[in-house]
Amino acid sequence: MAARQTFKDWFRDFLNKLLPVVTGIAITFTLQGIVNRSHERKSVRSAMELVRTELRSNLDDINHLNDFLKQEVISAQYLSDHQTDLASCPADIVKYHKGQVNAYVSLALSQNALELLKMSSLFPKVGDNDLSMEIIRAYDACELLQTDINRHYSRSGDRVPWLQLNDLKEYTLDIQAAIDAIGTFLMK
Repeated sequence: MAARQTFKDWFRDFLNKLLPVVTGIAITFTLQGIVNRSHERKSVRSAMELVRTELRSNLDDINHLNDFLKQEVISAQYLSDHQTDLASCPADIVKYHKGQVNAYVSLALSQNALELLKMSSLFPKVGDNDLSMEIIRAYDACELLQTDINRHYSRSGDRVPWLQLNDLKEYTLDIQAAIDAIGTFLMK
């Protein structure tokens, strides 16, 4: 017959069996947490790179539009300066400038990366509220500029007089600030 165990022996034996199980579970949860945080950081970095690329593309479109608007101003000035003697100007130059002034431009800036960032629930995981605000300001600037440009050109004969080339600069500053802030974030 087996010897009877005392409570103390039984408890010691129980702890010896329980301790490896608890340690294994703790190690598993710790490693899983490390893996999850690493995956989350990679997902945030990937999403931020996508946002930066989209903002850079939007900025390129705005700069292209800015070049077009500058040419439109030059053409309008040419036609205004020569309105009394347009018949004496070369026909191809007059035709070119008239085409520049009457051209219709539509601006469609993308916000897909921002929507993806918000819908994927990664936005709160960025961990930098200043950066998040920079991104939101940049996309707001894109949306406001798009609205202003499209309103400006929707009034073909009655152009909105308040749209100036300097206004574009204000919009692009917010967008460039966000691109730079994301670049700094990605370098960490």
